[in-house]
Amino acid sequence: MRTSTAARLSFFILLFILAACSNTKNTFVNRTFHNLSAHYNGYYNAGLKLEDGEEKLAASHQDKYDRVLSVFKYGDQNKAKAIFPQMDDAIKRTSTVISRHTIINKNGNEVPSAEKWIDDNWLVYGKALFFKHEYFEAIETFKYIESTYKKEPTRFAASLWLAKCFLELTQLREAEDKLDYLRNQKDMPRKLKGEYEAVAADFYLQTKNVQKGIEHLKKASILARKRVDRIRYMFILAQLYQKQNDYQKAFSLYTQVIKKNPPYEMDFNARINRARCYDADSKGGESVKKELLKMKKDPKNKEYFDQIYYALAGIAQKENNEAEAIDYLNQSVKASTSNNNQKALSYLELGKIYFAKPEYKKSQAYYDSTVSYLGNDYPTYSEILNRRNTLTKLVKYLRTIQLEDSLQQLAKLSKEDQEKLISDKIRKEEEEKEKEKEEQQSNQIFQQNTQEANQFNKGAGSNWYFYNAQAVSFGMNEFAKKWGNRKLEDNWRRSSKETVLQNEEPEQKDSLVSNEKEIKSAKELQEEKKKNMLKSIPASTEALNKSTNKIIDAFYNAAMIYKDQLNDPREAAILFEELLEKYPKCKYELQSYYQLYRIYAALSEKSKADHYKNIILTEHGDSEYAEILRNPNYAAEMAGRKSNLEIYYEETYRKFLNAEYASVIQRKGESDLLYPQNPLVPKFDYLKTLSIGKTQSLKTFEVSLQDIIRNYSGDPVKDQAQDILDYIHGKSSEMQGEQPPAADTTKRLYVYNPDTTQFVIIAFQNIGGPVNSDTLRRKLSNYNGKYYSLKGYGISNLLYDHRTQIVVVKEFANKEEALEYHNGLNDNDEVYGNLDPVAYQQFIISSNNFAAFIGEKKLDVYYDFFRSFYK
Repeated sequence: MRTSTAARLSFFILLFILAACSNTKNTFVNRTFHNLSAHYNGYYNAGLKLEDGEEKLAASHQDKYDRVLSVFKYGDQNKAKAIFPQMDDAIKRTSTVISRHTIINKNGNEVPSAEKWIDDNWLVYGKALFFKHEYFEAIETFKYIESTYKKEPTRFAASLWLAKCFLELTQLREAEDKLDYLRNQKDMPRKLKGEYEAVAADFYLQTKNVQKGIEHLKKASILARKRVDRIRYMFILAQLYQKQNDYQKAFSLYTQVIKKNPPYEMDFNARINRARCYDADSKGGESVKKELLKMKKDPKNKEYFDQIYYALAGIAQKENNEAEAIDYLNQSVKASTSNNNQKALSYLELGKIYFAKPEYKKSQAYYDSTVSYLGNDYPTYSEILNRRNTLTKLVKYLRTIQLEDSLQQLAKLSKEDQEKLISDKIRKEEEEKEKEKEEQQSNQIFQQNTQEANQFNKGAGSNWYFYNAQAVSFGMNEFAKKWGNRKLEDNWRRSSKETVLQNEEPEQKDSLVSNEKEIKSAKELQEEKKKNMLKSIPASTEALNKSTNKIIDAFYNAAMIYKDQLNDPREAAILFEELLEKYPKCKYELQSYYQLYRIYAALSEKSKADHYKNIILTEHGDSEYAEILRNPNYAAEMAGRKSNLEIYYEETYRKFLNAEYASVIQRKGESDLLYPQNPLVPKFDYLKTLSIGKTQSLKTFEVSLQDIIRNYSGDPVKDQAQDILDYIHGKSSEMQGEQPPAADTTKRLYVYNPDTTQFVIIAFQNIGGPVNSDTLRRKLSNYNGKYYSLKGYGISNLLYDHRTQIVVVKEFANKEEALEYHNGLNDNDEVYGNLDPVAYQQFIISSNNFAAFIGEKKLDVYYDFFRSFYK
């Protein structure tokens, strides 16, 4: 009897569940079942995965305290890969719930009023896409929530996350529209207001409206729900006030951050920054200095000594103790063994000090060192680079004047006197170097182990290169300019290590040195230097004229740098007047008179301005400069005859001549927006390519030249680009002792098409090699399942030739998607483990090139094409 009752009860429960499973019936039973399932099976469990991934991503975020912190800790695309498993799990759970438990009417339309948790599942789904950096898909999701759930609070959260997506995509106008909409919504839930203020602050900081950003950060630091976020916003506020030189507010906020017991790194940087904000006249100033000195004694701060010295230098500057500030900055440089950006900031501060004096030669040296160490993502990197370039050109011109003038003076002497003077000069230089050795070593870039260096170079004499701190510093800077910051390792000169075999014999020749020679003694080096100096003395009339022209050009160019780029009209006037005094009828005579007129007019020194104005009007009355002086509107009238496009191009060209290469590259992009499809596009592109050649790798330069040749076959820039490319290939062939590469063959075989379907290829030895095909495919499958489970990438393998097998991963929509996968997979331990990178080659190929690749069987030829175009 009891068994029969239990069976009937089970039967009715089963009927109840089956009836409730239908999502087309809007009944109490159905709604209860679907809401319960949507809440726990989807929203709750997926939310845990989302929260876990978000915390993991935030923990992996590396804050850079040498600049204003980012408002949010979202990480970059590479870091986001680490949380793909959690995000994919959340996406699967919510998408399953949405498809099974969304209640629909007879017409197949969703009934939002019948559901409680479907909209929340959609929100989790969209957030998961956001954290995967799949912003466009996330935007579609949040827009769906906005349009479908107009009466639910989730619509406000969706709008807020839409604004976040737009900010990540730098679609600032769209982000502003969303934030404006939310600001006017009176019924926005209170729990979202803190996050809204943070997003608004992020928007205004991205648009450089710092004051508005501060207003919203103040509110966010109060309304944010998490304590860690409130502390972060306070720290950013303090940084912003510090940048505005509002040191009192910054000092107070840093103190509040410290009192809230933040993580150690933030606590330490708050103390450092607070020290640089202290008021020398305040009562607490001395206590801040004592705190820093106490921190310096703490062993756990050893890796931060460079920052402590930097902060102490800031205090010394506030106290107007320049000598002490310079000493602390030098100590900071010495203490920086791993923190390159801090070393760069200390060099930068030294550069600024000497620039303000002004001592431009010393300032140039420090700016040069700054650029060698500073990351190019530093907010003011382009300005620092421009100043370094400007100072470098100035110092070059000043040295040219000094050198050529000295050589001309030597040319007037007898051979015996020339040799004697040069010998004395070399000897004095060596003595001066010895005297400055201790000071130079405090700033030298290489931190040498003196004992090992002495042992290795016993008998080399005190003039050996690495004892000369100035030479070491210069050499390091020159090395970094040519090769970049390379890791100390075997075969460092190779851009790719694929061809280096494990059993390869050590290199017998250094590619940087044409002939192997023993290290020369100091005496031999001095003799060689003496011979070179004697050779450079202008002995003939032709050589003397060339030397004079160099001096004249250097005078004028240096004066123009003082006037236009360094805003130092006094120094400019001195050089212009010295040029006219020494070379009164030189080619820059008229221009110099005009520049002196403008300088003294700007300085309100009327008598001097009138003096040069009268010279131009009386001695050069028919010149354009005289016309400008007679008619103040003449220059504007002439400029009006040129189109805005021509003026923009001329300004860009002047920036190129002034070595402002980063600005030239930027202006090329701006010209496309301002003047689309304009007739000067080839010229803009060519200037951009030349600027790339000045600032980036040779390979990148070659690719850019090839783009010019391919895109502008009917324009003169094509021939100019071809000449440069031929020269590069010719030089490369001379160095390698072989003929120039058959560029035309590669060009004919393969066509660069970044917007078509792409494959990722892994090539390896077919039989007897270290790579096992089955193992590799299994590991790739696991890797794809873990990080790209929703993409459904396929894996296949085939025999390329009798020695080589390839594994193909496909398909990728375009080059960008393929590169993202390729970069993540490259040298990945989960796939390649302990395999030597030499054992395989990994690259990308487009579907249109795949047939030629398989048919030609020339892997090395295609690999050269890949390295040129897939950057």
